[in-house]
Amino acid sequence: MKRLLISICIFVGLSTIALAQSKSSSQPQNFYITRDGLPPVLDIESGSVQFSDKDKNNVINAGEECAISMIIKNSGEGDASGCVAHIRATGTIRGLKFNDIILPVISHGEKHQVIIPIISSNETTTGEVEFSIVIQEPHGFGTEPITISVPTQAFLAPCLEVVSQKVITANNTSLTKKMPFTLRVVVQNTNQGTAEQVRIDFREPKNVLLTSGNAHTNIPALKPNETVTLDYELISTVNAADNIPFQIALAEKYGKYAHDKTIDLHFGQPTGVQTNYVIHGNLHKEVDIKRVSLVSDVDKNIPKTNNENINTYVLIIANENYSYMDKVAHAANDGKIFQEYCINTLGIPAQKVFYYENATIGNMADGISRISYALNNFENSKAIVYYCGHGIPDEKTGQAYLIPVDGKGTNMKTCYSLQDLYKTLAATKAQSITYFMDACFTGANKEGSMLVAARGVAREPVKETLAGKTVVFSASSGDETAMTLEEQGHGLFTYYLLKKLQETEGNVTYGELADYINKNVKKDAFLINEKPQTPVVATSPAVQNTWKTMKLK
Repeated sequence: MKRLLISICIFVGLSTIALAQSKSSSQPQNFYITRDGLPPVLDIESGSVQFSDKDKNNVINAGEECAISMIIKNSGEGDASGCVAHIRATGTIRGLKFNDIILPVISHGEKHQVIIPIISSNETTTGEVEFSIVIQEPHGFGTEPITISVPTQAFLAPCLEVVSQKVITANNTSLTKKMPFTLRVVVQNTNQGTAEQVRIDFREPKNVLLTSGNAHTNIPALKPNETVTLDYELISTVNAADNIPFQIALAEKYGKYAHDKTIDLHFGQPTGVQTNYVIHGNLHKEVDIKRVSLVSDVDKNIPKTNNENINTYVLIIANENYSYMDKVAHAANDGKIFQEYCINTLGIPAQKVFYYENATIGNMADGISRISYALNNFENSKAIVYYCGHGIPDEKTGQAYLIPVDGKGTNMKTCYSLQDLYKTLAATKAQSITYFMDACFTGANKEGSMLVAARGVAREPVKETLAGKTVVFSASSGDETAMTLEEQGHGLFTYYLLKKLQETEGNVTYGELADYINKNVKKDAFLINEKPQTPVVATSPAVQNTWKTMKLK
């Protein structure tokens, strides 16, 4: 009887355990121990939400790897455990791949950066996708949801082709055995997609030797309409066949948007003649291509004066081609034409105009040193400083910096402080200093994209302190972008500066010049670019009541 009672108890106990396990497996429960029983409080840090993409055009292109990032801060007293960054999307989501992100423990008072990768395939379609992101915390102390809308772009195929070739010999007569010759080949991307991981392989026929040139050429990318010219220096033996075919094999990332070419040459054919191949490109119909005139209306009919402005010195810095960031469209032309107006219209001697195109940090320092020396050593001297290029604020201090062509927006030590420039020239003996700054200092380029990928929002720079008799004409204000006037091939601000000098032959007061530039730039920025751009004038205290009557000549 006792043995039976024990067996029943064991059975009941095991059944109870099994039942508990069954309930546990069907209804999982998660338990998190917070610090001292206190809850976390999670928020998304203001201004930290950023979208980044490989080509920095703020569009999810087909076949591109992108990401959305943000900083989560825990302002509660407890640690946050078991949190998940939950992402959902609506709109043109075809071809997009993204997943929730499991977060590590975020201790109280700590911050954590969340990066959500977004990968698009070639099936991505054109439109717009809206992402909804929320940080979920098991006890309900997560964030409020945020939404981010991003344009999407369907796949645009490239097309690599040999579009032109030319045979060159020393005397440009005919192709002859045992005589050196050069085969020049032009490869072009004739379609609307960027060709990446481009490879060009050259193979010569039997009894022809490649004496100079690369048989295998690798190019990171060729944008639509871009070309690459390759020279292959060759010589044949006496045993070469009369007809010599050369093979050009082209390849790109996808392995199907490139066309090989066989170039058939024969001895005795004339050289120096270029052969072009007719290419029927399949251009993307939605691309609006505006043709830029090589000669703007302000680039011709530049007024000339017979009077010499011998006491004025000019520093011009026109930075267009940057090593580590996007180029500044038309900056070189802006600088060159402004130089012509200084010499011809304002009557400033050419040797007193210090011109720097694509200036490095060393070039910029040299130019500032030269004009400073002149202002300190020659009586009654005045200065004009013109700058066109990238500008950026220090992320920590907000101070504005000029970026030389070898500078990096992530390292202020490679840039030139705008405040230092103002201070240096204000400390000279100059009677007046006038600046024309066709740049913005928000961290964005002239197209509105961020210069530094890690910065998602344009920042208004700190206003600089001006001393001496200083007047600064700036292309934009606040967090605006300084834009271009594409059909004229100039920066919008510079175009109207030159236009007023042309119309008045340089006989214009600063007040009249400021009003004219402001009115026309604001109008064209809205009508053409559909964005605000408001030029502003800043002055030092010494000229704040008189600057409007000042003149350049």
